[in-house]
Amino acid sequence: MFGNMGIMQNRGPPAHFDTAETIHISGMALLKMLKHGKSGIPLEVVGLLLGRFVDDYTVQVVDVFPTPQSGTGTSVEAIDEPFQAQMKTNLQRTGRKEIVVGWYHSHPGFGVWLSNVDINQQMYWEKLNPRCIAVVVDPVQSVRGKVVIGAFRCIGDNPLQMQQVEEPRETTSFIGHLEKPSIKALVRGLNRLYYQMPVAYRMSEHEQQMLVSLNRPIWSAGFETPNFVKRDSQNIDKIKKMAQCAETYRRGILEEESMNQSEMLSRHVGKIDPQAYIRENAEELSENGATQMVRLHLDMSSF
Repeated sequence: MFGNMGIMQNRGPPAHFDTAETIHISGMALLKMLKHGKSGIPLEVVGLLLGRFVDDYTVQVVDVFPTPQSGTGTSVEAIDEPFQAQMKTNLQRTGRKEIVVGWYHSHPGFGVWLSNVDINQQMYWEKLNPRCIAVVVDPVQSVRGKVVIGAFRCIGDNPLQMQQVEEPRETTSFIGHLEKPSIKALVRGLNRLYYQMPVAYRMSEHEQQMLVSLNRPIWSAGFETPNFVKRDSQNIDKIKKMAQCAETYRRGILEEESMNQSEMLSRHVGKIDPQAYIRENAEELSENGATQMVRLHLDMSSF
């Protein structure tokens, strides 16, 4: 008995989980996880997280890659280990210095939490490295500007930790408890079997340029000629609306003679200004016509 106590003293105080530990996910990794999760709807998908452990309070995720697996709507099997080893070898050949810091999977439509299968899978990862994390993303509930995502880690059930004689560590941060958990997550064992860590997003200059370039039109879009029938129909509709606004503009000019300064300033509040509407549509029609003629001449001379 005393020998076991000596071993415990030599090991030092057991490590307590810290809810202030933050997971920094790059924009590239987040985009890949959402794209992978949406491609597997209604089934779950799984993949690995690449990054590094910066310090005791920071885990950095810079990239992810999907792994082949067979999943159902509510559970997913373990990650294919031969594929994982092959991907690690290929990453080392390309000069990537990041390591595997955890795994991710999707919960399409039913929130972010860990099931019993997920908890067992996470405990397997924590045997390899106690700081490995499990990221859950919901591609169905995620909308533009709001990503439903959560990072989790299991609460150790080592019986030696129950025999500690020192006082528990004082909690000095409540960052991990700022987001109110869902009822489903609490029922599934949140704060009893596993705990949630805050997730932050960081983006480098190159990642910002890449995200801005996603919706940028391709260079050949300027040479494409639109449908003439559709463009003519749009132009006719705009001309008819401009004719109606021209009559409204004429009546407005006649009414200005009997208005004072304050009435003239507030007469277009909450309404369409016919003068501005006519000017904008006339400029758009002339620009579209000139652009269409230039495109036709370029296509005729080139092809």
